[in-house]
Amino acid sequence: MLLCEFVFLFFCVPVFLYFVRDLIAPYLLLFLVSVVGWCVLLLLSDPRFKRFRLWNPEQLKISLDRVVLTFLIAALFMAVASWYFTPQWFFTLPTQQTKWWFLLLVIYPIFSAWPQEVIFRTFMFHRYKRLFKSKTLRAYLSATSFALAHLLFANWIAVIGAFIAGLVFSFTYIHSRSTLLVAVEHSLWGCWLFTAGLGMYFDSTMRLYGE
Repeated sequence: MLLCEFVFLFFCVPVFLYFVRDLIAPYLLLFLVSVVGWCVLLLLSDPRFKRFRLWNPEQLKISLDRVVLTFLIAALFMAVASWYFTPQWFFTLPTQQTKWWFLLLVIYPIFSAWPQEVIFRTFMFHRYKRLFKSKTLRAYLSATSFALAHLLFANWIAVIGAFIAGLVFSFTYIHSRSTLLVAVEHSLWGCWLFTAGLGMYFDSTMRLYGE
């Protein structure tokens, strides 16, 4: 039963959303918030779940240096990729739509990065650990489902980029057991992605880029 739930939620649903992406695009944020609310409710109602994992702020002191170093390396690759794939949007968001950019820097960590990390890391790693004993296997399953969730953007850059990022975030969560830390990492990657211009491949409505 649990296996069926996992396959349905993290494989079937993302594929289904791809086919209705035009309908759900304006409500994507609301959908994400609703899903994370359900996940948090299930986590908090499970006596086996260690609630400190939702925050565990001590890990910010312990692991933040490594997270920042990884981000700096990734940021270089993202900037090069943005220059190559989207030269017309290369750093245009902070320079030409500064208000939108500042708003993104505030909203993205709270309403996108943190909810996604609760769903694809904290919830998935805890709820299905009886099915998948290996943390490494869970990391790859998490990254795969994270990539599938980005199918709704209908481009290969979003899917492949999400898989790579999902692996990094998954192993950060494994080593830190801190949703807060991995959400900070996700926020750094995501905000920089939009700042550099590659974020156009992750914008379901193209509002940020004026299309």
